Amino acid sequence: MLIFDFDGVLLNSLDEVVVTAYNTVTGSLMTSLKGLPANLIGLFKLNRFHFHSAGDAFLLMNWCLENYLRTPHRILTAKEYQYLAGNAVFSSTWCKRRFFKTRGLFFEKDKEKWFALNAPYQPIWDELIKHGGERVVILTNKNLSATFDLCHHFGLKVCKKNIYASDEGATKIENLSKIRVCFKQPQCLFIDDSISNLRQIDLHFNTHNKILGLILAAWGYVGSEDESIARTYGYSVFDQKDLIAVLKQELPTPKSVF
Repeated sequence: MLIFDFDGVLLNSLDEVVVTAYNTVTGSLMTSLKGLPANLIGLFKLNRFHFHSAGDAFLLMNWCLENYLRTPHRILTAKEYQYLAGNAVFSSTWCKRRFFKTRGLFFEKDKEKWFALNAPYQPIWDELIKHGGERVVILTNKNLSATFDLCHHFGLKVCKKNIYASDEGATKIENLSKIRVCFKQPQCLFIDDSISNLRQIDLHFNTHNKILGLILAAWGYVGSEDESIARTYGYSVFDQKDLIAVLKQELPTPKSVF
């Protein structure tokens, strides 16, 4: 069974996350990148690989707003980012809820501009449509409504019940446990663009027996050293051609019935 992360694997949502994070921190309601300083956008994108939740996006944008004028090209080390997260004033849960609420306000104000800030990764997206979107299982730190709306807007008819999201504070580990019970699959493959996510899942599920195959999406929001780190841990590193090859085995194209 093949399980997909969403942002950074199936969808490039970075522009939308930049705008929503900016709105969340500043209390604004911008609907495009045009009103944001170029150096702020650049600094946020340079450091995107560090975070893996909406709460982290709030934290990073707050840091970027404080530093983009002085050090617009600075890339935080892992230790620096961990220190930043460890000394945050607001809890991750509070930041995530605020981020999701702001995203909802953006969508209500101008959903077409919101959709326009997102783009499916190709060719994997069209391959999934061809193989049957209703069969796709997504495990994401994004909120459910945004994931579902984006999938259907771009033609991937994912079933809502097959989206395991983080709205109620559920972690990827908790949701993976639910997926294994629901689909009764003793072994699964999970692809994510976050080393941190993969490592946490690995340490939880694969300590005694390897029941999860873990894959780093090399086209996602990865840092310059992430591929070598992934291989050190024993994770596969895929480009989209590699993933499509596995997809054809794990989710073969349904035969037409005439």
